[in-house]
Amino acid sequence: MDELADFTPMFAIRSLETGISLSPFRKTSKRLEDQNWFLKEIVANDELKARDIHAKDLPFGYVQFISPKGGDICLAVLSEKSFGTKSCKQDLQDGTMQTIFSIIPMTNGSIQIRSLTNGGNQCMSTFPDSSIAIENRFGLGECLLDRSIVTVLSKLFFFSPAIVEASAIY
Repeated sequence: MDELADFTPMFAIRSLETGISLSPFRKTSKRLEDQNWFLKEIVANDELKARDIHAKDLPFGYVQFISPKGGDICLAVLSEKSFGTKSCKQDLQDGTMQTIFSIIPMTNGSIQIRSLTNGGNQCMSTFPDSSIAIENRFGLGECLLDRSIVTVLSKLFFFSPAIVEASAIY
């Protein structure tokens, strides 16, 4: 990875409602490490802030979630009901904001993950749909702008230690 110092240690993004981790690679990779992410801060310039309708009232900065598969593979919003990956650099260049997120801390220790697609008005969430496998029920929904309301578990997430194979202790 280029500029490794700019990345956090590896971690998993998990739903507080289901405990399931968000990973577009669950079916395509046998490596458990590929279900994890690195976090990279995006410097907020005036153009980025202008595209974020909550830049002033939710000033928590911006990040990209980088795949352990490579330094230019980012978690991306593909639609309101699906996540995938996209080139991190391409997203910054084309300005679609599919890979740009803002992390909102909540009063119970959980977080909301706000997407900057569509002006930054939606947050990552889980949703009920029996026709979709539960591990794929990640999408976008309305954010909880009152940070003291922590009862809507489908909108809350947490970062957990990286998902890796356990090693036997002898």
